[in-house]
Amino acid sequence: METMTSNKTYTKETLEKKLKLQECQDIEDIAMISVDNTQTFENKELNELYVNEGEQAAHGTKKIMEACKYYGITMINVLEEHPIWHISLASNYKNKKPFEMINYFEVADRTDEENGLSERAQFTVEELKSFLKELSLEWKSQMLWPDHGVKWTQWVELSEPLNESDFDLKVIKWTNAAREAYSGFDETVLDEELKKMWKKILIVGWVATDYCVGQTALDGQEKWYQVYLVNEAIRWVAQETTDAMIEILKAKEVEFISAMELFNIIEKKFA
Repeated sequence: METMTSNKTYTKETLEKKLKLQECQDIEDIAMISVDNTQTFENKELNELYVNEGEQAAHGTKKIMEACKYYGITMINVLEEHPIWHISLASNYKNKKPFEMINYFEVADRTDEENGLSERAQFTVEELKSFLKELSLEWKSQMLWPDHGVKWTQWVELSEPLNESDFDLKVIKWTNAAREAYSGFDETVLDEELKKMWKKILIVGWVATDYCVGQTALDGQEKWYQVYLVNEAIRWVAQETTDAMIEILKAKEVEFISAMELFNIIEKKFA
């Protein structure tokens, strides 16, 4: 079997084998995915869901992007834009505060009349039950977040020094009010667009390793891309959850690479 697109030819063997950076012969096989380089996580003054040293992720992204773009690597901006009434936001519940948990067992007997939801919520108690029941965690629990990343606000704007013009493609995630979606692949066009472009290697970052970056990397690896995380350009929410995520990422063969290693490989192969 041979599959062709423009000047490329892929055999069954190449489609079934993950392509490593060191083996790559075509720069068009590579895409760089910036995850949530937005002010909600990287602007401390907004006082929303700031990630410690988050602004450094944006600056690190810019430097890496400039080097990669010089060689023609595709740049993709993946970010979340919540509806304000999202199921994961604490303010959509009565008597819940940010960073508290909600679990299936505490809502299982709720009715439409006694649903525990605030007036702002636009998901139903049945949708909440279904969402919590489907979670893979042992206790069917969800962390409730402060309002952040809300559509049409400053929070979803790129952090300086990044600009919209830096990117070739923009992908919005986490738009379904009744579902959580950390991953850039979850209910988005990302996988479809990558496959259209015949990408096989993904360079992924930047906040936060223990949530959206980690889940995007895991989904990318599962969808048969070879995923790399750049050490200098990722930040995280908490060390404990990050350590757990890193163990999972390594077990799934997501590779961690330094910016210098990345630049050396690209320069050696494509200069």
